[in-house]
Amino acid sequence: MDTMLFTERSLWTMLHGMALGGGALMGLAIALFSLRAMRFSGAPGATADRQALYLTWLIVATAALLWSSVLAGTYVTFPAYRAAPPEGIADLAPYPKALIQSVPGTAWLHSFAMEAKEHVPWIAAMLATAVAFVGLRYRAKLLGDRQLNDMATVLVAICFVLVSFVALLGVLVNKVAPVE
Repeated sequence: MDTMLFTERSLWTMLHGMALGGGALMGLAIALFSLRAMRFSGAPGATADRQALYLTWLIVATAALLWSSVLAGTYVTFPAYRAAPPEGIADLAPYPKALIQSVPGTAWLHSFAMEAKEHVPWIAAMLATAVAFVGLRYRAKLLGDRQLNDMATVLVAICFVLVSFVALLGVLVNKVAPVE
């Protein structure tokens, strides 16, 4: 049997998970750190305005990466995962969902992990978009207003936890039944 090292499906899976999702996860980690480290009290100056501008664009870019990952996962990677095998086929490797459900010990990966991966990323992308909007609307106040900064920090932290959780589930699913 002739197998390719990388197929179109596996490349899309890597783009979705490692490039877009991984980039978003790194952006969230940097934003979370920055929201705390660059927080200031007192009158904003030119340096604070510049820091707030950079932080805002980091959050906007992170939200864009999250949306790109969500959309690529939903409309490109997920249909390949859900592909139904033809009747009577013995090798389920090209059909990840069927492969996972065929083994009782891994069936939970579909019923729990993939169901979570279908919904949780949308929530994270929406929350990141909300923080990006707040950053664009209130730029310098994002670092100077304690309540606004705390709210943004909590939402970014929630996004970070959600994306980390979904990434872990993706690794588990891909370990058992990779989209090839």
